[in-house]
Amino acid sequence: MAVNWEEKTLYDYLLNPKKYIPGTKMVFPELKKPQGRADLISYLKQSTAF
Repeated sequence: MAVNWEEKTLYDYLLNPKKYIPGTKMVFPELKKPQGRADLISYLKQSTAF
């Protein structure tokens, strides 16, 4: 399954990685709260901006 990584996709992935990568052992328990996921995505956008 090819994933088009966009902000919405990343937001959903951080909540439920197994949906996008079946069999994965990765979990992000500290990102269960919506604000935590939004903050991480915001940080990634800022740190990777040119």
